[in-house]
Amino acid sequence: MSAGAVPAPAPAPAPASSADAGVRWRLRGGVRLGHDPVRDVGILLHPEGVLLLNDTGAAVLALCDGATGEHAVTRALAGRYASVSSEEVRSFLAELARRRLVEACPAPPERIDG
Repeated sequence: MSAGAVPAPAPAPAPASSADAGVRWRLRGGVRLGHDPVRDVGILLHPEGVLLLNDTGAAVLALCDGATGEHAVTRALAGRYASVSSEEVRSFLAELARRRLVEACPAPPERIDG
């Protein structure tokens, strides 16, 4: 590179397609993510009770906004926690879905440019 030359910007990452984003999850109606200040833990409030969460579980659910795909959740957590696998995230969310605390969102409609 010659003196005074400006390096080319890095290419932007390709947008994730709905096919590789994974399932998009959200809390079901009547379910709320919160924090218990006495125990200093995350909690999941639901009509039948309260579920105490560890830090990782609370972080997973904080990202379950109906728009963020399962793979993006795993990538975000991998930057914060030493060992979070996509299988653990999938298993955790599947168990919460079985308990009817989270639900899968329909895929967003395909965008057609043109």
